[in-house]
Amino acid sequence: MSDDVATPASLVRGFLSSLMKAALISKDAQGMQWRDEATRLQRLIVERSGELGNLKIDGLWWLAVNDAETPELEASEGQIQWGQPKTCPFTISELSSKEFNISYAVQHLRETASTG
Repeated sequence: MSDDVATPASLVRGFLSSLMKAALISKDAQGMQWRDEATRLQRLIVERSGELGNLKIDGLWWLAVNDAETPELEASEGQIQWGQPKTCPFTISELSSKEFNISYAVQHLRETASTG
């Protein structure tokens, strides 16, 4: 699905998934790929912030965590173990803010994870 026809829910889910992947991945170059994707999606979310009001952020969070915690990426993970909070650590207002800081968000996800 192209970005111009993506639903607000799919944009937020993709964004959260990219943040999680960046938090999970230990290799800088590979992690940077996910930070770049998160940055791109976050710009789209800001542009469409008026469409986000009815989203169920915690449901999208869990879908995004499941998207990020794939067996294909497991070998590259090294920053944290799986196990994120049950509720999304960010609000819709935070995600749709022009001031949202991707680096801070990735670090926050690393700090709030269960480290098994």
